[in-house]
Amino acid sequence: MDETNIYNHRPDDVKLVQEAAAVAVSWVLGGELTRQQSDLLQIGYHANGHDAMGAAVRVMRWERALRGVLDGATDSEESRRPVAAAKDMALREMRLHLHHVVEMDWWFRSQDWPGCHVVLRRIVAAGGPEAQEAPGPAGAAL
Repeated sequence: MDETNIYNHRPDDVKLVQEAAAVAVSWVLGGELTRQQSDLLQIGYHANGHDAMGAAVRVMRWERALRGVLDGATDSEESRRPVAAAKDMALREMRLHLHHVVEMDWWFRSQDWPGCHVVLRRIVAAGGPEAQEAPGPAGAAL
């Protein structure tokens, strides 16, 4: 089974998750997450919001793991391999995180939940066209 669709979601949901995850990784490649970017990614898995702190910690740890590799990166071949591996891992982890957003439409739905498509499209829209290109040695194409 395709690792990007382990939940067997519809193809349009998978594509939206992949786009949003690529935007999220590009934000970190471009520097530290802004408050707005971090807030967009802090999606709790429970309807009543009691998981807000957990979501914030997950996003912070995800960003720190990728930033830890990127901050020490140089333009050398020796540095490119760990950066590529870190980017791949960050992309996989963010895809898994965002697939849970799709699951929220089925499980933890609350009155204030706008729906997975709205949440994911907000991330993609906030990324803009420049989100696909990040500067520097760590910003090689996703």
